[in-house]
Amino acid sequence: MSGQEKVYVIDPVDQKAGTKVPSSSVEDEKELPEYLQPSRKNRGKVRRTSRARTKDKQSGVSLILSYLAGPLSVLATGRGRRSRFWAGLAVFSVALTAGVMLIWGKLSCWSTRESPLGAIVMLVAIAAVISGFSAWTRAVVLAGSHEGPRLRRSPDWIRGPLAAGLFGFICPGMGLFAIGRSKHAVAALWMACVTVISLLFLSRVEWLWNFNAYAGVFAVRQDTLEYILTGISAATALGGLAWIVQALNGARLAGRASNRKTGSRRDWAAAALLLSIIALLAFSRPAVVAEALDRGAAAASSKGMRIIPLHLSLAAIRLDPSRPGYVIRAIGLYEDSGDQARADAMRRDLMDRLEASVPFMEYEGVVISKNGALYKALTNSAPQGLQAAEGPGTRAIPAELLILDWGISRAIP
Repeated sequence: MSGQEKVYVIDPVDQKAGTKVPSSSVEDEKELPEYLQPSRKNRGKVRRTSRARTKDKQSGVSLILSYLAGPLSVLATGRGRRSRFWAGLAVFSVALTAGVMLIWGKLSCWSTRESPLGAIVMLVAIAAVISGFSAWTRAVVLAGSHEGPRLRRSPDWIRGPLAAGLFGFICPGMGLFAIGRSKHAVAALWMACVTVISLLFLSRVEWLWNFNAYAGVFAVRQDTLEYILTGISAATALGGLAWIVQALNGARLAGRASNRKTGSRRDWAAAALLLSIIALLAFSRPAVVAEALDRGAAAASSKGMRIIPLHLSLAAIRLDPSRPGYVIRAIGLYEDSGDQARADAMRRDLMDRLEASVPFMEYEGVVISKNGALYKALTNSAPQGLQAAEGPGTRAIPAELLILDWGISRAIP
């Protein structure tokens, strides 16, 4: 056989399934004789099948890392890039958020309640947060619906319990997204959205209180506003708790999936939760938190609030009951709100607890007991004429320092 000869192999094409495995590249197809080249319809099917096979070989690591891009992660999915609305919303939310962050702390309107600029900036910030999280959750939904096989081709250690828990602590919902739980990740993201909006309001509580006082007929009652602010604070606390729960839940679900593969029955999530509780108890400082709450109660009370400072004082008492100053502040707040019965009950409880410290206070010279040796020594050293005219010790000892050893709650002037 002289010269080089080309042998062409014609593969059958399944017209119903629309699949054909190409035996050569596009350049090789052009070299074929015209009667052997595939038609345009079959050529399009071949190229789509080739792109699908190339896509199926891609790993999901880049898709998982794109989660950190926030709203821009919608551009990491093919359907997200093809949707002008979601791509535009993602870019718009990022630009709006950047603008709000640049001017948030530089505006002087936060100290001026008459200016409506603060309300406009607050509404723009809320719009930026909602639009950003909407694009972010849309990216998670698209990836979970159309990129599932790609996520499952990620390395095993990325989809393991340790990595899932770590990703969840870094960014809400990321660990759940890495193991293919897109619906759980969406729930975590919207909980984070509510938390961010709550933090926006809490960062400008003083402005909100002053602006409501200037709003006139559009203002809400002060008690109602305090309840609203209390609910916002509770939502913020629940959001922080939900962040921890979703991270541990991601580790639990990843551990359950790996246990089904390996046959192991270990539950790392329970151990992680136990260690978190132990660490919280070991490193927490209730006295410092109670002091901060008491300072917050004093600041809120100076602005005319009644409900918020009272709850802050009660929380400080529960965290550090050894400080009488917290109880005294709570008594005053109860009296200001008209609840005299609770104020009297708290006062009696405080005096009963202080009664045991009377001997120590007398020893230190803070008070003088009428039945103690110090009182007798002082009254005996008083001038004789003064004792006879005014009674023993009534001029020698200030009345503010005189207490009895019994019934202290009834004897203090």
